[in-house]
This record gives sequence, C-alpha cells and structure tokens, in this order.
Amino acid sequence: MSIFNRITKKKHIEQFGLKIAELLKSEMPQIKTAIGLSEIYGISFMHKPRGIYISRGYKPKGFEIINRDHKTCFNLTGISILNKKKNLYQPIQLYYQSDGLTKIEIESPELFHKTFDLNQIQKGELNLEHLKMENPDQKTAEKILKSLTNEQIELLELEYTFEIELDEKLFYTILDMEDGNYVAVDKKGKVYRLNHDHIERVKLIADKPTDFFKIYNGEKSELENMMNE
Repeated sequence: MSIFNRITKKKHIEQFGLKIAELLKSEMPQIKTAIGLSEIYGISFMHKPRGIYISRGYKPKGFEIINRDHKTCFNLTGISILNKKKNLYQPIQLYYQSDGLTKIEIESPELFHKTFDLNQIQKGELNLEHLKMENPDQKTAEKILKSLTNEQIELLELEYTFEIELDEKLFYTILDMEDGNYVAVDKKGKVYRLNHDHIERVKLIADKPTDFFKIYNGEKSELENMMNE
C-alpha cells in the first residue's frame, strides 16, 4: 500500500464533520445547516499548533445565507473521540467559522483517521469560546486593492469578501449586487462583473481598481446596466 493512502484526506474530514453535526443537532442545529451550504475544497496540516485546517467554499446563494445567518467564530470543547491505539476517548478542540468546521487541533494530524475511530464520538459538557470573526479572503482583497484611498475602500464590501472560482480563475468579491451577481477583482487587480445568468459570466470592466471608481461612486443602482451587458 502506498504511504499516501495512509494520510488523512478530505473525505475523512467530511465524514467527521457530519458525525459531529449529527451529534450536536439538538443543541446546535445550525452546524448541520451550514454543512449543506458549503463545500470542503481541501485540507492542510498545521504545525503551530498541530492540527488540520479545512478550506471551505460557497456558491453565491449559499454565501448569502451564510453571511446573513451564520456570523459565528468559536472554539468548541466537550467532544471526545476514540483513540484506537490507546482504547480510550480523547478530548479534542474544534474551531468553527460561520458554523463550519475549520480547524481540528490534534497531534499527528496526518494520521488523524488512523489514530482515531471517526465513528466513535462522544459528547460531554459543551463549551463555546466565541472569537472575533476573521475573513482571510478580506485580507487578500485588501492587498490587491492597496492602491485605493480609504474613502474608496469604504464604498466597497470587503468585510464580506469571499473567493469564487469561475472559468478556472479566482476572483474576490468586492460588491454584492444582491441578486446573486458580484463585482470582483482578480489577483492582478483587474475588476470584473460576475453574472451567473449571463452567457458571458465573467466580463472585464476596469483594468485597475482606481479605474473602477470612474464608473462607481457608491450607488449600486448605477451599475445595473453594466452588470447585464
């Protein structure tokens, strides 16, 4: 057997997340709801602290619901999982963002599914440590838009920025048109309109962020015609 088959994969974390959601459905039904609105893009192994980071993505409609109803960020303790090697239940700390499992703090994260029985999970006294909400995509967008003034930044919606992939290219939303469509930038700072119902879903509208403010002064209604061109 290849050594790579022994490493914890996305499917194991999906299985674990669903088990936790079922276990907590009476106390925290929002966790199961959030699972249906998101998709795990991938996982990576952390070293400080040791654990697993889970990268999640959302479709536009799902993100609208998450952004409206799931503004959460917390550490969760009170969950234990069976350590197969030690034959005992071991407590673990879980981190949730927008009610989606985002981090699992655990030693030897690469062997998570080998060390633990992902079907044998116990619930004890639950404790939530609420934290300040973080949005790593916002930080990415802010770096891309560093040429803008503070006044221009204030006219955008970077607090709710999320990464979206269309036509095999990554974009970062800067305005939500509130109809499932967005204005977004790519990593080079080019500005696009994203229209999910249009034949041309992605269309360039400005070569650089400062040029966008030649057509936008804070009123979304002025962009409606452009969004459908």
